[in-house]
Amino acid sequence: MKIFFNQNCVEEEELFVDYTEKSYFSGDYVTAFCWFFQNKLLFWEDVYFQLMSSMRKMRMKIPLSYTPEMFENKIKSLSDELLLSKGRIKITVFRHYPQEPSFSIEFLPYKDFFSDSGNEIDVYKEIPVFPDLLSAISVFHPVNTVAAQYAVENDLQDVLLLNHEKRIARSIYGNIFLIQDNIILSNPTAEGALLSALKKNFLIFLRKKTDFIYREEPISPFLTQSASELFILSDEKGIIPVTKIRKTILKRDEIHLLTKKFIGFALDE
Repeated sequence: MKIFFNQNCVEEEELFVDYTEKSYFSGDYVTAFCWFFQNKLLFWEDVYFQLMSSMRKMRMKIPLSYTPEMFENKIKSLSDELLLSKGRIKITVFRHYPQEPSFSIEFLPYKDFFSDSGNEIDVYKEIPVFPDLLSAISVFHPVNTVAAQYAVENDLQDVLLLNHEKRIARSIYGNIFLIQDNIILSNPTAEGALLSALKKNFLIFLRKKTDFIYREEPISPFLTQSASELFILSDEKGIIPVTKIRKTILKRDEIHLLTKKFIGFALDE
């Protein structure tokens, strides 16, 4: 698979990283994810500004060349090279103090925006998320690594992470949403939710194109037991319907319909 590394399109297996470059091995990077449908970058402007905002919060240099047009041209060039008209894109920016940062652009293995397989999750309690300036952005979070291993060991597809107040912060991969009758609940960034270009536009979609009432408020893990449907909205993985949490079996009918409408909304934007 080919990727863009700085200004060059190279085969992934031909890319060698100098082990002395600490940024590659210490987690000193920021990432952004973007979805590509019908040769169109979805919500690209919001994805770009989220990436720039994350770089500022990490006190990374932002070169003048890092324009939305530059990244978009690189992505389109890579999609042409790979003969792809849809997919998931990962942009990673690495620090190189005192030099300018470097970046990579890659198409991740194809995945449908809606995960139709069964997704069982549980609550992970060992390491809490402490909401702060960096907890909400897409950088290296050790708790994700440990929680992902816990999920593997327990045959789970994801876990819910709790904040220091024992309320839901987020999952490993994204933000949590609960459906109760005609109400959709999610929690705020102050509780540990991730800043997300996808979430921002999903909320616009909910208000403009659906009859659901959206509420943003703290969520207790016990509330997941009474929800009719529950899903995770992930910039990287799309919409992940939860089919089982502990002993509770959940439906995914409303989520499936919402996803279809949301994709149509995204393509029209």
